[in-house]
Amino acid sequence: MAEPKHMAGLEGSQSVSALGLRWAALRGMLTSPLIMVDEQRGLREELLRELGSIEQEFVALPSRNAMEISAKLDIAKSAVRDGLQAGHNWLVDLLDSIQTDLHLTNAKPSAPASSRPTANLVRSQPHHQPQRPEGSAPGSTPAPEQTETPPAA
Repeated sequence: MAEPKHMAGLEGSQSVSALGLRWAALRGMLTSPLIMVDEQRGLREELLRELGSIEQEFVALPSRNAMEISAKLDIAKSAVRDGLQAGHNWLVDLLDSIQTDLHLTNAKPSAPASSRPTANLVRSQPHHQPQRPEGSAPGSTPAPEQTETPPAA
């Protein structure tokens, strides 16, 4: 395992996504039965220190999108869940609610494409075709009142 000092030197190039992957990997390692045995106590303590360090680094990193905000909420929920006493799960429920709201807000389109008004849109005409009078179809002859004919003498 890399030394925590070396890992801390990488924080300048970290993103929430990259740090989240490291966090998830450490959490996974800590749940392994191999790490739980007494012979691995030193390694387990080192992993816990590194995990705590990573959790602190999330504070300084800005999220770039809704997925990264959601990842930060996952980290907060895990930390809160680990430190809660029985009967105080309302904080985790609140974080779950915020995360659900974030996903729902992000999933809503700002304006459906079908609701755009099209009355003011003007189709540009190619230069080689004369403009048609309103109401005439392509290839049709103009209505008699639209044709200009010299007055008969």
